[in-house]
Amino acid sequence: MNITLISTSVTLTVTLICFAIIIKTYWNASVGPLTIKRRAIIAAYSALSIYLCSYFVRDCNDETEIFCVTSMLMLYILWESYLFACNIFSNGSLYRNRYVWLFYNLFPLALAIPHLLFVFTGEDYHFRNYTELIDAFLHPAPIQAYTRILFVAGLLICKVFILIEVTNQQLKYRQQIIEEDGDLRGCRNRSRSYLAWAIILLLASFGQIIPSLSYHIGLKLGIIFAVIYTTRFYLQFHKRLMILEEQENHKGESIKEKVSTWLKQDPFPLSETDLTMEKIAESIGVDASSLSYYIYEFEGSTFLSWQSECRMNRCKELLEDKDMNISEIAYECGYSDLAAMSKAFKKKFGLPPTLYRRRKLAIPDA
Repeated sequence: MNITLISTSVTLTVTLICFAIIIKTYWNASVGPLTIKRRAIIAAYSALSIYLCSYFVRDCNDETEIFCVTSMLMLYILWESYLFACNIFSNGSLYRNRYVWLFYNLFPLALAIPHLLFVFTGEDYHFRNYTELIDAFLHPAPIQAYTRILFVAGLLICKVFILIEVTNQQLKYRQQIIEEDGDLRGCRNRSRSYLAWAIILLLASFGQIIPSLSYHIGLKLGIIFAVIYTTRFYLQFHKRLMILEEQENHKGESIKEKVSTWLKQDPFPLSETDLTMEKIAESIGVDASSLSYYIYEFEGSTFLSWQSECRMNRCKELLEDKDMNISEIAYECGYSDLAAMSKAFKKKFGLPPTLYRRRKLAIPDA
């Protein structure tokens, strides 16, 4: 058994142990707003496990081969899962954009088609060192060498976009918390986790052009460290949320129940336009840091987005009341005028409030 096999086996074992802990935590947790975050981290661990397992089924070892397409594709899946998890844990909405994911998947797949054709025809080359790569360029028809380089360049572009998106989303998330006087608890640890995995993924990508066993063994050690750190962060994150919810339950109601009761008050409490986190927390009967953590982590939203969501839900309820005209509903829900509510409602639900009311109440068009 060679040392690379041992290092990969140890890394995979540690990953699977941490993965099992994450899955156990997932199954023991109740279904709710946190489900999407739990699924995101499970997807990331699955991608990492598959990437490590692929070592045992590849004919050519990427640790002694440059530009191994199979390994690059497996690693790219890990990059995508990194983007998916980071975006969700920073309360982003990129994961809902199908066009973005089509780009991140179809673009690399299109670049990989020539290589797949070479594999099917049995003319696939494996470049175990740069001498073989240079010799391929000296070939009368060096198309395979050029397509391989083009594939690497395409993946590099996608990875740069991923790093930019993750950085922008994290900065936006942090700035939103600061502007809304929210609780920054956990934001620093989250940033460290993002940074650690960005470094690991970059080193793994560089490994595609560094056929050095010692380099890849060091990379495996880095993966072990990142996996343990991420697992520890997630368990602390989960524990903090469960303690928060348990504390509120001991007081008679969970935060979710308190918020729900508060929103059902008459007049509608969010009809005021100058509400702060502190004011709402005081009205509900919880401390501001707990409410902030609930909104950002349980609801997966920012303070302003959460208010907008609650107002929209209230609008939908009131639109089913024939006794209130739409202008009254707008003011009741905290909008300055009907136009502001109509714009927000159409953006959220895809149709203006007047049309929604007609359809809901089966009112014939004029």
